[in-house]
Amino acid sequence: MSKQKINDLLQKYIAGSIDDLEKQELFDLYEAITAQDAKYPDDQESARERILLRLNNEIQYKKRTYRFIKPIITAAAAAVIVVSAGIYIVNRPTANPNIATLHPTSKQVILPGTNVATLTLGNGKQILLNGANKGTLAVQGNTVITKNAAGQISYKVTGASQTNEEIAYNTVTTPLGGQYRITLPDGSDVWLNAGSSLKYPSRFVGNERHVELHGEAYFEIFKNKNAPFTVAAENVNIKVLGTHFNVMAYENEPAVNTTLLEGSVALSSKSAHAMLVPGQQAVADRTADNIILNKVNVEDAVAWKNGYFSFRKENIKTAMNKIARWYNVDVEYSGNVNNKVLGGTVSRAENINELLNYVELTGIAKFKIEGRRIKVICK
Repeated sequence: MSKQKINDLLQKYIAGSIDDLEKQELFDLYEAITAQDAKYPDDQESARERILLRLNNEIQYKKRTYRFIKPIITAAAAAVIVVSAGIYIVNRPTANPNIATLHPTSKQVILPGTNVATLTLGNGKQILLNGANKGTLAVQGNTVITKNAAGQISYKVTGASQTNEEIAYNTVTTPLGGQYRITLPDGSDVWLNAGSSLKYPSRFVGNERHVELHGEAYFEIFKNKNAPFTVAAENVNIKVLGTHFNVMAYENEPAVNTTLLEGSVALSSKSAHAMLVPGQQAVADRTADNIILNKVNVEDAVAWKNGYFSFRKENIKTAMNKIARWYNVDVEYSGNVNNKVLGGTVSRAENINELLNYVELTGIAKFKIEGRRIKVICK
Protein backbone atom coordinates (compact mmCIF):
# COMPACT_ATOMS: atom_id res chain seq x y z
CA MET A 1 0.00 0.00 0.00
CA SER A 2 1.39 3.42 -0.96
CA LYS A 3 2.05 6.21 1.53
CA GLN A 4 -0.45 8.39 -0.31
CA LYS A 5 -3.16 5.76 0.16
CA ILE A 6 -2.35 5.52 3.87
CA ASN A 7 -2.51 9.31 4.24
CA ASP A 8 -5.82 9.43 2.37
CA LEU A 9 -7.31 6.84 4.74
CA LEU A 10 -6.04 8.68 7.81
CA GLN A 11 -7.44 11.99 6.59
CA LYS A 12 -10.83 10.37 6.07
CA TYR A 13 -10.67 8.78 9.51
CA ILE A 14 -9.85 12.10 11.17
CA ALA A 15 -12.56 13.92 9.19
CA GLY A 16 -15.12 11.25 10.04
CA SER A 17 -15.85 10.51 6.37
CA ILE A 18 -14.27 7.06 6.21
CA ASP A 19 -16.57 4.15 5.38
CA ASP A 20 -16.52 0.73 7.06
CA LEU A 21 -14.47 -0.96 4.32
CA GLU A 22 -11.84 1.79 4.33
CA LYS A 23 -11.70 1.77 8.11
CA GLN A 24 -11.10 -1.97 8.14
CA GLU A 25 -8.38 -1.47 5.52
CA LEU A 26 -6.71 1.02 7.84
CA PHE A 27 -6.80 -1.39 10.79
CA ASP A 28 -5.58 -4.27 8.62
CA LEU A 29 -2.60 -2.11 7.69
CA TYR A 30 -1.78 -1.66 11.36
CA GLU A 31 -1.82 -5.42 11.88
CA ALA A 32 0.48 -5.86 8.86
CA ILE A 33 3.13 -3.38 10.00
CA THR A 34 3.13 -4.49 13.65
CA ALA A 35 2.66 -8.22 13.31
CA GLN A 36 5.69 -8.79 15.52
CA ASP A 37 4.09 -7.05 18.50
CA ALA A 38 1.85 -8.59 21.14
CA LYS A 39 -1.90 -8.25 20.70
CA TYR A 40 -3.53 -5.48 22.69
CA PRO A 41 -5.67 -6.92 25.49
CA ASP A 42 -8.03 -3.91 25.43
CA ASP A 43 -11.64 -3.40 24.48
CA GLN A 44 -12.23 -2.80 20.77
CA GLU A 45 -12.63 0.99 20.96
CA SER A 46 -9.51 1.46 23.08
CA ALA A 47 -7.51 -0.79 20.79
CA ARG A 48 -8.60 1.20 17.74
CA GLU A 49 -7.53 4.45 19.40
CA ARG A 50 -4.07 2.93 19.87
CA ILE A 51 -4.05 1.78 16.26
CA LEU A 52 -4.76 5.29 14.94
CA LEU A 53 -2.12 6.81 17.22
CA ARG A 54 0.51 4.34 16.09
CA LEU A 55 -0.37 4.71 12.41
CA ASN A 56 -0.02 8.48 12.68
CA ASN A 57 3.40 8.05 14.31
CA GLU A 58 4.52 5.48 11.72
CA ILE A 59 3.60 7.75 8.81
CA GLN A 60 4.74 11.12 10.17
CA TYR A 61 8.11 9.85 11.34
CA LYS A 62 8.91 7.11 8.81
CA LYS A 63 11.76 9.22 7.44
CA ARG A 64 13.17 10.10 10.85
CA THR A 65 16.46 8.45 11.81
CA TYR A 66 16.26 7.06 15.32
CA ARG A 67 19.57 6.90 17.08
CA PHE A 68 21.05 6.53 20.50
CA ILE A 69 24.45 8.03 21.19
CA LYS A 70 26.86 6.16 23.43
CA PRO A 71 28.17 8.34 26.24
CA ILE A 72 31.69 8.35 27.60
CA ILE A 73 31.58 8.85 31.36
CA THR A 74 34.59 10.64 32.86
CA ALA A 75 35.46 11.32 36.48
CA ALA A 76 32.78 13.01 38.57
CA ALA A 77 34.54 16.35 38.44
CA ALA A 78 34.93 16.25 34.66
CA ALA A 79 32.36 17.10 32.03
CA VAL A 80 30.26 14.33 30.52
CA ILE A 81 31.07 14.08 26.82
CA VAL A 82 28.57 12.56 24.44
CA VAL A 83 30.05 11.37 21.17
CA SER A 84 28.19 10.65 17.98
CA ALA A 85 29.89 7.31 17.29
CA GLY A 86 26.85 5.32 18.30
CA ILE A 87 24.01 3.11 17.21
CA TYR A 88 21.82 4.08 14.26
CA ILE A 89 18.42 2.52 13.68
CA VAL A 90 16.97 3.70 10.37
CA ASN A 91 13.36 3.08 9.25
CA ARG A 92 13.14 -0.19 11.14
CA PRO A 93 10.15 -2.10 9.67
CA THR A 94 10.54 -5.19 11.86
CA ALA A 95 12.38 -6.21 14.98
CA ASN A 96 16.12 -6.61 14.51
CA PRO A 97 16.99 -10.29 15.07
CA ASN A 98 20.47 -9.29 16.23
CA ILE A 99 19.09 -7.35 19.19
CA ALA A 100 18.50 -9.45 22.29
CA THR A 101 14.91 -9.12 23.52
CA LEU A 102 14.16 -8.27 27.13
CA HIS A 103 12.03 -10.96 28.75
CA PRO A 104 9.59 -9.69 31.36
CA THR A 105 9.06 -11.98 34.33
CA SER A 106 5.31 -11.34 34.00
CA LYS A 107 3.18 -12.12 30.98
CA GLN A 108 1.46 -8.74 31.25
CA VAL A 109 1.90 -6.61 28.13
CA ILE A 110 3.00 -3.03 28.80
CA LEU A 111 1.36 -0.86 26.17
CA PRO A 112 2.36 2.61 24.99
CA GLY A 113 -0.04 5.40 25.87
CA THR A 114 -3.01 6.53 23.80
CA ASN A 115 -5.53 9.36 23.45
CA VAL A 116 -7.55 9.20 26.65
CA ALA A 117 -8.54 11.71 29.32
CA THR A 118 -11.30 12.62 31.76
CA LEU A 119 -13.33 15.83 31.56
CA THR A 120 -14.57 17.02 34.97
CA LEU A 121 -17.34 19.60 34.71
CA GLY A 122 -17.97 22.41 37.17
CA ASN A 123 -20.75 20.40 38.84
CA GLY A 124 -18.40 17.49 39.48
CA LYS A 125 -19.71 15.26 36.70
CA GLN A 126 -16.96 13.28 34.99
CA ILE A 127 -16.92 12.26 31.30
CA LEU A 128 -14.43 9.73 29.98
CA LEU A 129 -12.89 10.99 26.74
CA ASN A 130 -12.04 7.99 24.60
CA GLY A 131 -13.08 6.50 21.26
CA ALA A 132 -16.47 5.37 22.51
CA ASN A 133 -18.22 8.75 22.73
CA LYS A 134 -18.56 11.69 20.35
CA GLY A 135 -21.02 14.49 19.60
CA THR A 136 -22.44 16.72 22.35
CA LEU A 137 -20.93 15.93 25.74
CA ALA A 138 -22.48 18.67 27.90
CA VAL A 139 -24.17 22.06 27.89
CA GLN A 140 -23.09 24.76 30.33
CA GLY A 141 -25.33 27.82 29.99
CA ASN A 142 -25.01 28.95 26.37
CA THR A 143 -21.81 26.94 25.88
CA VAL A 144 -21.95 23.53 24.19
CA ILE A 145 -19.08 21.06 24.66
CA THR A 146 -18.64 18.64 21.75
CA LYS A 147 -16.24 15.88 20.75
CA ASN A 148 -15.48 15.20 17.08
CA ALA A 149 -14.60 11.96 15.28
CA ALA A 150 -10.88 12.64 15.76
CA GLY A 151 -11.36 12.65 19.55
CA GLN A 152 -10.86 16.39 20.10
CA ILE A 153 -13.20 18.36 22.37
CA SER A 154 -14.19 21.94 21.69
CA TYR A 155 -16.49 24.67 23.03
CA LYS A 156 -19.08 26.70 21.12
CA VAL A 157 -21.20 29.58 22.39
CA THR A 158 -24.72 29.23 20.96
CA GLY A 159 -26.13 32.58 22.04
CA ALA A 160 -25.47 35.79 23.92
CA SER A 161 -24.12 35.14 27.40
CA GLN A 162 -26.03 36.64 30.30
CA THR A 163 -24.02 38.96 32.54
CA ASN A 164 -25.21 37.07 35.61
CA GLU A 165 -24.52 33.66 34.10
CA GLU A 166 -22.31 31.63 36.40
CA ILE A 167 -18.96 30.57 34.93
CA ALA A 168 -18.18 26.90 35.36
CA TYR A 169 -14.61 25.67 35.65
CA ASN A 170 -13.75 22.50 33.78
CA THR A 171 -10.71 20.27 34.16
CA VAL A 172 -9.27 17.86 31.60
CA THR A 173 -7.03 15.24 33.18
CA THR A 174 -4.85 12.72 31.38
CA PRO A 175 -3.79 9.56 33.23
CA LEU A 176 -0.34 8.05 33.13
CA GLY A 177 -0.27 6.44 29.70
CA GLY A 178 -2.60 9.05 28.18
CA GLN A 179 -2.52 12.25 26.14
CA TYR A 180 -5.22 14.54 24.78
CA ARG A 181 -5.90 17.60 22.65
CA ILE A 182 -8.58 20.19 23.45
CA THR A 183 -9.78 23.46 21.93
CA LEU A 184 -10.50 26.03 24.62
CA PRO A 185 -13.52 28.37 24.53
CA ASP A 186 -11.39 31.16 22.96
CA GLY A 187 -10.21 28.92 20.09
CA SER A 188 -6.77 28.19 21.56
CA ASP A 189 -5.49 24.62 21.14
CA VAL A 190 -3.82 22.69 23.96
CA TRP A 191 -2.14 19.27 23.86
CA LEU A 192 -1.83 17.58 27.28
CA ASN A 193 0.92 15.05 27.92
CA ALA A 194 0.58 12.01 30.20
CA GLY A 195 -0.18 12.55 33.88
CA SER A 196 -1.33 16.15 33.39
CA SER A 197 -4.34 18.36 34.06
CA LEU A 198 -5.63 21.70 32.79
CA LYS A 199 -8.27 23.77 34.59
CA TYR A 200 -10.07 26.51 32.65
CA PRO A 201 -13.46 28.31 32.53
CA SER A 202 -16.29 27.24 30.24
CA ARG A 203 -16.04 30.74 28.73
CA PHE A 204 -13.45 33.50 29.08
CA VAL A 205 -14.70 36.90 30.31
CA GLY A 206 -12.97 40.12 31.27
CA ASN A 207 -9.49 41.27 30.28
CA GLU A 208 -7.61 38.04 30.97
CA ARG A 209 -7.82 34.38 29.91
CA HIS A 210 -6.46 32.31 32.78
CA VAL A 211 -5.78 28.56 33.07
CA GLU A 212 -3.99 26.33 35.57
CA LEU A 213 -1.62 23.55 34.50
CA HIS A 214 -0.19 20.58 36.35
CA GLY A 215 2.12 18.34 34.32
CA GLU A 216 3.00 19.17 30.72
CA ALA A 217 1.19 20.86 27.84
CA TYR A 218 1.85 22.45 24.47
CA PHE A 219 -0.15 25.63 23.74
CA GLU A 220 -1.12 27.34 20.50
CA ILE A 221 -2.84 30.50 21.73
CA PHE A 222 -5.48 32.44 19.81
CA LYS A 223 -4.28 36.04 19.71
CA ASN A 224 -6.38 38.63 21.55
CA LYS A 225 -4.53 41.83 22.50
CA ASN A 226 -7.41 42.88 24.76
CA ALA A 227 -7.24 39.71 26.84
CA PRO A 228 -3.77 38.25 27.48
CA PHE A 229 -3.59 34.50 28.07
CA THR A 230 -2.04 33.48 31.40
CA VAL A 231 -0.91 30.08 32.67
CA ALA A 232 -0.23 29.21 36.30
CA ALA A 233 2.16 26.23 36.37
CA GLU A 234 3.37 25.34 39.87
CA ASN A 235 5.63 28.23 40.94
CA VAL A 236 5.65 29.97 37.54
CA ASN A 237 3.21 32.42 35.96
CA ILE A 238 3.26 32.82 32.18
CA LYS A 239 1.65 35.68 30.25
CA VAL A 240 1.17 35.75 26.46
CA LEU A 241 -0.92 37.44 23.77
CA GLY A 242 -0.72 34.86 21.00
CA THR A 243 2.08 32.34 20.68
CA HIS A 244 3.22 28.70 20.60
CA PHE A 245 4.99 27.34 23.67
CA ASN A 246 5.49 24.22 25.80
CA VAL A 247 5.37 24.06 29.60
CA MET A 248 6.76 21.11 31.58
CA ALA A 249 5.72 21.38 35.24
CA TYR A 250 5.62 17.90 36.75
CA GLU A 251 5.85 17.64 40.54
CA ASN A 252 8.63 15.05 40.35
CA GLU A 253 10.88 17.26 38.19
CA PRO A 254 13.32 19.74 39.80
CA ALA A 255 12.25 22.73 37.67
CA VAL A 256 9.46 24.17 35.54
CA ASN A 257 10.64 24.47 31.93
CA THR A 258 8.92 26.85 29.51
CA THR A 259 10.04 26.60 25.87
CA LEU A 260 8.99 29.19 23.28
CA LEU A 261 8.49 28.27 19.62
CA GLU A 262 6.73 31.41 18.32
CA GLY A 263 5.86 34.87 19.65
CA SER A 264 6.97 36.10 23.06
CA VAL A 265 6.06 35.35 26.67
CA ALA A 266 6.69 36.99 30.03
CA LEU A 267 7.43 34.78 33.04
CA SER A 268 7.52 35.43 36.76
CA SER A 269 8.50 33.18 39.66
CA LYS A 270 8.60 34.56 43.19
CA SER A 271 10.66 37.74 42.71
CA ALA A 272 12.26 36.69 39.40
CA HIS A 273 11.08 37.86 35.98
CA ALA A 274 12.09 37.02 32.40
CA MET A 275 11.09 37.57 28.78
CA LEU A 276 11.42 34.69 26.31
CA VAL A 277 12.12 34.89 22.59
CA PRO A 278 11.67 31.98 20.14
CA GLY A 279 14.29 29.27 20.56
CA GLN A 280 14.73 29.90 24.29
CA GLN A 281 13.80 27.83 27.31
CA ALA A 282 13.22 29.29 30.77
CA VAL A 283 14.20 27.05 33.69
CA ALA A 284 12.64 28.00 37.02
CA ASP A 285 14.17 25.84 39.74
CA ARG A 286 11.76 25.03 42.55
CA THR A 287 14.36 25.69 45.23
CA ALA A 288 15.97 28.83 43.78
CA ASP A 289 14.49 32.28 43.35
CA ASN A 290 15.68 32.77 39.78
CA ILE A 291 14.88 31.99 36.14
CA ILE A 292 17.65 30.79 33.83
CA LEU A 293 17.31 31.30 30.07
CA ASN A 294 18.89 28.77 27.70
CA LYS A 295 18.97 28.55 23.90
CA VAL A 296 17.64 25.11 22.97
CA ASN A 297 16.44 22.95 20.11
CA VAL A 298 12.71 23.54 20.54
CA GLU A 299 11.92 20.31 18.68
CA ASP A 300 13.14 18.39 21.74
CA ALA A 301 10.62 20.09 24.01
CA VAL A 302 7.64 19.19 21.80
CA ALA A 303 8.88 15.75 20.76
CA TRP A 304 6.21 14.10 22.94
CA LYS A 305 3.45 15.97 21.07
CA ASN A 306 4.89 14.84 17.75
CA GLY A 307 5.00 11.17 18.71
CA TYR A 308 8.55 10.47 19.86
CA PHE A 309 10.95 10.67 22.80
CA SER A 310 13.94 12.98 22.56
CA PHE A 311 16.81 12.32 24.98
CA ARG A 312 19.29 15.01 23.96
CA LYS A 313 22.11 15.03 26.56
CA GLU A 314 19.56 13.90 29.12
CA ASN A 315 20.22 12.28 32.48
CA ILE A 316 18.91 8.72 32.60
CA LYS A 317 16.54 9.55 35.47
CA THR A 318 14.92 12.36 33.46
CA ALA A 319 14.63 10.05 30.45
CA MET A 320 13.09 7.27 32.55
CA ASN A 321 10.57 9.76 34.02
CA LYS A 322 9.32 10.37 30.47
CA ILE A 323 9.12 6.63 29.77
CA ALA A 324 7.40 5.91 33.09
CA ARG A 325 4.67 8.49 32.49
CA TRP A 326 3.93 7.31 28.94
CA TYR A 327 3.91 3.57 29.68
CA ASN A 328 2.43 3.95 33.18
CA VAL A 329 5.18 2.02 34.95
CA ASP A 330 7.24 2.39 38.11
CA VAL A 331 11.03 2.68 37.94
CA GLU A 332 13.61 1.37 40.38
CA TYR A 333 17.35 2.12 40.22
CA SER A 334 20.43 0.26 41.35
CA GLY A 335 24.11 1.10 40.94
CA ASN A 336 25.63 4.48 40.10
CA VAL A 337 23.17 6.55 38.04
CA ASN A 338 25.17 9.78 38.32
CA ASN A 339 26.58 11.18 35.07
CA LYS A 340 24.69 8.64 32.97
CA VAL A 341 23.61 10.69 29.95
CA LEU A 342 21.58 9.65 26.90
CA GLY A 343 21.19 11.10 23.44
CA GLY A 344 18.88 10.33 20.52
CA THR A 345 15.23 9.86 19.62
CA VAL A 346 12.78 6.96 19.36
CA SER A 347 9.08 6.64 18.57
CA ARG A 348 6.60 6.70 21.46
CA ALA A 349 4.63 4.00 19.63
CA GLU A 350 7.40 1.43 20.20
CA ASN A 351 6.89 -1.70 22.26
CA ILE A 352 8.51 -0.94 25.62
CA ASN A 353 10.80 -3.97 25.24
CA GLU A 354 12.17 -2.59 21.96
CA LEU A 355 12.59 0.89 23.42
CA LEU A 356 14.57 -0.42 26.40
CA ASN A 357 16.65 -2.60 24.07
CA TYR A 358 17.69 0.54 22.19
CA VAL A 359 18.74 2.20 25.44
CA GLU A 360 20.65 -0.92 26.52
CA LEU A 361 22.71 -0.68 23.35
CA THR A 362 24.22 2.56 24.66
CA GLY A 363 25.93 0.49 27.35
CA ILE A 364 24.99 2.81 30.23
CA ALA A 365 22.36 0.56 31.82
CA LYS A 366 20.54 -2.75 31.68
CA PHE A 367 16.83 -3.23 32.31
CA LYS A 368 14.65 -5.87 33.90
CA ILE A 369 10.85 -5.83 33.59
CA GLU A 370 8.86 -7.22 36.52
CA GLY A 371 5.14 -6.69 36.07
CA ARG A 372 4.74 -2.92 35.73
CA ARG A 373 8.09 -2.15 37.34
CA ILE A 374 11.25 -1.38 35.35
CA LYS A 375 14.51 -2.08 37.15
CA VAL A 376 17.35 0.11 35.88
CA ILE A 377 20.74 -1.45 36.61
CA CYS A 378 23.73 0.86 36.17
CA LYS A 379 27.37 -0.02 36.54
